[in-house]
Amino acid sequence: MGSQTVSEVPVVDFTQDELKPGSAKWASACQVIRSALEDHGCFYALCDKVPIELHNSVFTLMEQLFDLPLETKMQKISDKPYHGYYGQNAHVPLYESLGINDPLTKEGVQEFTNLMWPAGYDLFCESLSLYAKALVELDHVTKRMVFEGYGVDQRHCDSLLESTKYMLRSFKYRLPQEDENILGLHAHTDTSFFTILHQNNVNGLQVKLKNEEWADTDPSPFMFLILAGDAFKVWSNDRIQCCEHRVIIRAKKERYSMGLFSLGGKMVETEEELVDEEHPRRYKPFDHYEYLRFYATKKASESKSRIKAFCGIDYAHQT
Repeated sequence: MGSQTVSEVPVVDFTQDELKPGSAKWASACQVIRSALEDHGCFYALCDKVPIELHNSVFTLMEQLFDLPLETKMQKISDKPYHGYYGQNAHVPLYESLGINDPLTKEGVQEFTNLMWPAGYDLFCESLSLYAKALVELDHVTKRMVFEGYGVDQRHCDSLLESTKYMLRSFKYRLPQEDENILGLHAHTDTSFFTILHQNNVNGLQVKLKNEEWADTDPSPFMFLILAGDAFKVWSNDRIQCCEHRVIIRAKKERYSMGLFSLGGKMVETEEELVDEEHPRRYKPFDHYEYLRFYATKKASESKSRIKAFCGIDYAHQT
């Protein structure tokens, strides 16, 4: 089946030559992914698309990036929520983050590089471009497998991929000082379709499993943790669970991670083929960037489910 279980989260082996569309291994892996997303909202992709040399280079560059002066990092601003610099927050003092918009385009990576290093930094630009390309390829394949797992026409997947916008985000978690809370990041779900997380071999990331227990994740270089976000919950009409996750800093080494976030460029809506009498439509179509703005509000933080508060259809209160 090309899968195994680590901490109850299935692993799909993308290094197999036999894992091709139309093959028995492909069909089996599609069902493994569907089940994993319905149970836990996540799965591992064992993948060699990022060679170890590129992995090491990217995480060395991340250390250099976060070592830049605070005033330099704070220059990364955006009119889109969660797309700029985030850090120096009393609620999550160990956490810092920077986002690269449109990482698949040379202009997107170059603009970020020039902002951080005005004199230029070719190695950063080249390495991050290669890295983003590899993660987007993995994103495309896994989305195709989700669509096939639900028996949805691949042309609908083509349409989604054509409109998808990506953000590549880097994260740093410093070591807690004496008597400082070890919480790196509060428990939350992401707003994206998928978030692909890749780590620097330092533990800290935890996911909440179907049984409500928190499980440590595998930070190995060839393990990519793929999390379903709120957008896939809407697309699947509540079949897919968005994965709740958090970061706890217990290691004695600073933790760095990378995340590729996929957002809908068009309206995000429930797949028509997944609406029937047994599964009535649960969500109204929504603009992904409007949802990002809502996500940061007090109303959103006080709701049991941000996505349901934003665009959920409540049949109990309909006349």
